Amino acid sequence: MVEDLCFHLLDLVQNSLAAGARNIALKVEESAGLDFVTLEVTDDGRGMDRQTLVKVQDPFFTSKGFKKVGLGIPLLKATTQACRGNFRISSRPGQGTRVRARLQKSHLDCPPLGDLQETLLSMLVSLEEVNIRFAYRSERGEFSLASEDIRLQAGGMHFSHPDIYRFLKSYIREGLGRVLAPPAGSRAQGPAGCSRPE
Repeated sequence: MVEDLCFHLLDLVQNSLAAGARNIALKVEESAGLDFVTLEVTDDGRGMDRQTLVKVQDPFFTSKGFKKVGLGIPLLKATTQACRGNFRISSRPGQGTRVRARLQKSHLDCPPLGDLQETLLSMLVSLEEVNIRFAYRSERGEFSLASEDIRLQAGGMHFSHPDIYRFLKSYIREGLGRVLAPPAGSRAQGPAGCSRPE
């Protein structure tokens, strides 16, 4: 198992980038009442044929030449199944890929969500040439953003510029702080905090 679910988000985004994606949509949904957490990543990368789609779920298969094994998708699938959830991956050549995992939030083996604020912030700053659409939803509400909209407001300044970076950090912190679901087994209403994986 991994330290937190943000690791899986980062891994799926890296897969999208490796597939040449220019547009990546990330969705995270949590429900304490219905007891689930869902991760979904959709991209417009090269996509995969049926044979590759089967192989990519094998922990000993990878299309990345620098890796000996590709554990990302198989590990997410195994974690999802261990947490009484369901895992789906769909793809077509030239039409991109969609990965969706829904886990039982209260399951003992379900990793915590992790530091979603820092994960999203690092994605926006390091992947400025990619269009990222992000949405988070819980019983407390919804928060969403699109990097292309922020790019227009930034007036051509890089997201790493101190002023833009401070704005992004504050905007994401306030937005997620209003809607983040409490950790499983907790009544706290504040954002869940967990160190971002290296």
